[in-house]
Amino acid sequence: MIDLRAILTGEITVTVAVTLDTRRELDGLKPFFEKERIRAKQHPMAVTSGLNRREADARRGQWNERKKEMRRRGTLIDSLNALVTAGLCQELDQRGWNRPWDPFPHQARAQGRSPGSPSGVWHEPVTIRLPTDLVNTVYAACWHTSKDALAQLDEWKQRHPKARPNHTTRQNCTEADLAHYRQICSTITHRGNIWRAAVLRGIHTAHRLQTTTPDAQAQTHTTLDTICPFDAD
Repeated sequence: MIDLRAILTGEITVTVAVTLDTRRELDGLKPFFEKERIRAKQHPMAVTSGLNRREADARRGQWNERKKEMRRRGTLIDSLNALVTAGLCQELDQRGWNRPWDPFPHQARAQGRSPGSPSGVWHEPVTIRLPTDLVNTVYAACWHTSKDALAQLDEWKQRHPKARPNHTTRQNCTEADLAHYRQICSTITHRGNIWRAAVLRGIHTAHRLQTTTPDAQAQTHTTLDTICPFDAD
């Protein structure tokens, strides 16, 4: 099914399963998000007074694009979405995934646990909206780095149709079968792990910004202005 909202907004909704401690920590950052929104409103590019309508519209449009870039860089964390976006950019860079990928099949977008994912206790869901290109990169990278292991897992299940390796009693699963199953699963890259890593990296970035001096924050804005100078025309 085509996600029309994703096409219109350039964002995709993702639900991340996290522990209670993570959820509480994210809730505790809400005052910081508000301070970041106030900081953004004070940026020179956010000011449109004295401009005619055409100039004001151009400035608002360019400022909105600049804010998107700042959120990806982790220099503006003004919402939960921005926090995870920054964390996800860092995670993709760390993994070397920030590059073009071949197309991936529709099952790579399947909801719920991915095949072979370990049993874990994730108490609460966190729903966020992330840039479409970043989400598609995660889908593609997880699929292409795991497709051989997924094929092996499918073969394992065909050989052991009654096995329940994740059941507490490991029904119909010998120790050797279980070891083989776990070895295969260890080579599968799960989307959920990527989303959770992005959340944790985003939290770290938010804490870093909270300890950054106003002068350093101003320098960050200046650096970005140098990279992408404003032009009202």
